[in-house]
Amino acid sequence: MVSKNTPGYISRYRRTNLIWLTVWVLIGVAIFVTGILIWTTRANILTVLAVLMVLPGAKRIVALIAVGKKKSVAAERCKKIEEATDPYIYGGTLDTHEYEPEEPDEDDEQDKEDADSTKEERGSFDEKEIPWNVIFTDYIFTSTEKIMMLDFLIITYGTIFILPSSTNQDQEYVKKYLTEGITRWSSAFDIRFVWDDDKLVSEMKERNEKDAPLRDRREVIAYLQSLAM
Repeated sequence: MVSKNTPGYISRYRRTNLIWLTVWVLIGVAIFVTGILIWTTRANILTVLAVLMVLPGAKRIVALIAVGKKKSVAAERCKKIEEATDPYIYGGTLDTHEYEPEEPDEDDEQDKEDADSTKEERGSFDEKEIPWNVIFTDYIFTSTEKIMMLDFLIITYGTIFILPSSTNQDQEYVKKYLTEGITRWSSAFDIRFVWDDDKLVSEMKERNEKDAPLRDRREVIAYLQSLAM
């Protein structure tokens, strides 16, 4: 299984789709030829089945077109960012559902009363902290107008660092699209765009941030996971 937004994801994604496209083409051809050998005419049920093989194959073609000539972020660049970000986890391997607050059992009235009291004091049931900085790399996402890519997106406890890929044709559009999307979920984060690895590392070392609420952090991470192609 290809994990999204992890080092080498684009290369694996392209390779996987090429393999499956080849498989569907070969299956379609085999079914078509089998039909002709059996009935000596193209007008048979197997020809219809062969045509249906175009559908999954077309899905793979669309995926390959979306990736285009984009390349995975180099392994040495990922290593450099990992060292500056530690402790970290990659966004493609993080299950945010594990950190959703658990409401009390409705059958246990005392627990429910205690939880309601806690909720009044803190504004929520017990929130679970995601105990890492979250890194997204090889991050491809789309709007209705463009296909965009980020080399890195890092979510710390109160800041989001974004390093767009140089392959984007309109960097201002990328900034506007991501900023508006993130702030729809939370305005508690400081969103910083940087344009090279050294600047990203220095910003990570010098940051002085106020933590965003745990719920906001979880929901923003989930949103960014859902946006990724």
